[in-house]
Amino acid sequence: MTSSPYPDLSRFRELLSKPHVPLDLGALTLSSHCQGQTFTFDEELAKLNDLAEQVSTRTLEGVVECLFGDLGFAGDELEYFAPRNSYIDQVIQSRRGIPISLGVLVIEIARRCSIQVLGVGMPGHFLLRDHEDPNNFVNPFEGKMISRYEAQELFVRLHPSAEFKEEYLDQVTNQSILSRMLNNLRMIHLKSRSTKDLIPVLELALCFGSPSIAEAQQLASALEAVGRTDEAARHMDELAERSDQRDTNEIRALATRLWSRLN
Repeated sequence: MTSSPYPDLSRFRELLSKPHVPLDLGALTLSSHCQGQTFTFDEELAKLNDLAEQVSTRTLEGVVECLFGDLGFAGDELEYFAPRNSYIDQVIQSRRGIPISLGVLVIEIARRCSIQVLGVGMPGHFLLRDHEDPNNFVNPFEGKMISRYEAQELFVRLHPSAEFKEEYLDQVTNQSILSRMLNNLRMIHLKSRSTKDLIPVLELALCFGSPSIAEAQQLASALEAVGRTDEAARHMDELAERSDQRDTNEIRALATRLWSRLN
């Protein structure tokens, strides 16, 4: 894996291939690659271990009270859309985040306390659910326990013209959580037109399943826009090896066009 020109991408794909995707390592790899930093992962994991050791009451309520009460973690209301709020290392450092990054933190601290917490991908606001009690939820942005009824009320406030569906409070996989984190970052960078910052997000997004021609074209265009046509061509060659048969020829053709522009 270390011989790869894109070690974080190799690591991320390997994590996604596991039957149970390790959320802590997935979120840290996302942070590392998107920020262009090299992490010592054992040191970053140790920070999560240290937080878990400070939980005195080993229940979900105890984890929430420790993190959001004693340790001062909270939702970032002033700069909600700042990219740093999606990076778990920065969330640990600043003790500020958005619902999904704070949710990941709770899940991982709880797991270290032998408590199973489920991620809930409610549209517009990521929540957590008690594994033992399906009516017991956590709003990680506010750092408090809420009921199923309060979770439904939150959805209605966020989407007053939309119909609530019970499935919105179902558990989502760790893979889905990581994908949602990347989609948040993608929207942030598209809105700010920050192509340089968008590129690593697209690279990670293309690690999920079989890459489509549309996704490949988006990455190639972004890389070309910042003068990295050679990287775009190499990426397309690699993506063609992993794509579905219906997209392979188009992605290979795209790679060929990119290589020809370098000659």
